Amino acid sequence: MIMIELAFEKAFEFFEEILWLKEKRWIKIYITLLFFLILFSNIIWVFLEFLLPIFGHHMEEVIKIPTADINFNVAMAIIWVIIVIIEQFKALGFWKAMYEYVPIFWKDYIPYERWKLPKVLDNIIYVIIKFFDIVISMFLWVLEVVWHAAKIISLSFRLFWNMTSGWILLWMLFAAVIGLSQSLLSIDFPIIGPIILYLQEILVALIQALVFPLLIAIFIKVAKVH
Repeated sequence: MIMIELAFEKAFEFFEEILWLKEKRWIKIYITLLFFLILFSNIIWVFLEFLLPIFGHHMEEVIKIPTADINFNVAMAIIWVIIVIIEQFKALGFWKAMYEYVPIFWKDYIPYERWKLPKVLDNIIYVIIKFFDIVISMFLWVLEVVWHAAKIISLSFRLFWNMTSGWILLWMLFAAVIGLSQSLLSIDFPIIGPIILYLQEILVALIQALVFPLLIAIFIKVAKVH
């Protein structure tokens, strides 16, 4: 119990440094819990991979790990992207945040100092520059919307494929060893699995459990910067 509390405190402090101390406490707690949720699921996934040579490939049809289910990962990503957007609107204010997404006027991406040319020429150049400024602003708004969709795809599919690939590689390795032993020795030679591969899977499980909430924390921090 003490070890669990210590691990939670260290993880909480880690995400607190990323999110700033002034960030809402419930966000830091939920992101820390998200880390342990994904880590626990990934560790169970690695443990089931260890049992794969014993129970065979059909075990995958009986037991389903959350992080190995793309629907679960997509649901987590959608919820947290919505939270990021809500926190952005709360931090910047509704109209300022809305202007970040729909800049119907301009955002001064193209700098121009007025009144250094004749008035007529200055007005013409000013109108042209502001027109292209609005075009650029609207284009960046489209990219912002696409970026939110890309967050969902990136977060969910990265976690899903990194965890699923370990299962596939281990099954292929196990089948290759069985086939090689049968062809050379004419006997079955089942093995529990290479220790190095399992250690690598544990490392991947830890890294993927850290990457998901870490990216969420960064998204929240960046979203609140005007």
